[in-house]
Amino acid sequence: MWSRYIRIALLLYALGVLAALSGCGASAPRVDFEAERRATSAYAVGPGDVLEVRAWKNEALSHRVTVRPDGFITVPLVGDIMASGRTVMGIAEEIATQAARFYHEKPVVSVEVAELHSYRVYVMGEVSRPGEFTPTAQITVLQALALAGGFTRFADPDEVVIVRRDALGERRIPFVFEQVVGQGDLRGDLPLQTNDTVVVP
Repeated sequence: MWSRYIRIALLLYALGVLAALSGCGASAPRVDFEAERRATSAYAVGPGDVLEVRAWKNEALSHRVTVRPDGFITVPLVGDIMASGRTVMGIAEEIATQAARFYHEKPVVSVEVAELHSYRVYVMGEVSRPGEFTPTAQITVLQALALAGGFTRFADPDEVVIVRRDALGERRIPFVFEQVVGQGDLRGDLPLQTNDTVVVP
């Protein structure tokens, strides 16, 4: 009699555990890959980067400058402009706005990254060559894994995460290798921001 009650209790316990597990799976955070891609599409300039400032029909403003350790650049006529953490479009707009004080018409200014020196990403865990990488252009998760020599035989490729810290805070973005490579869903192959860490368990 008691053994029957024990079996029923164990069955109910097992069902409760399964329900809890399935509930956890259902509440797993969903990632807006498109939003992450948009946030990373424009490179944020950093110290050490070399910028090419070009002003249409204006040699006085056209200049190649290096972002100083304090994040500023010095532009002729304009003076110091904060560049670190900003996009080239934002920097160009501020240069044009500041320079407008010296001209009858607001100059047309463009800024390009001539040399990339502040961009760095990290790959940790079960890869052949873990560590810090400083590519000369922005790379994606797959490219970072290739730089790190690929997975070791102990890796779990479907449990890879990107640890990202930016203005939105710190978060873990999943990268499922089978979905990206096996199923061709390239949304998960996100461009990496500087200081992103790819963790391979």
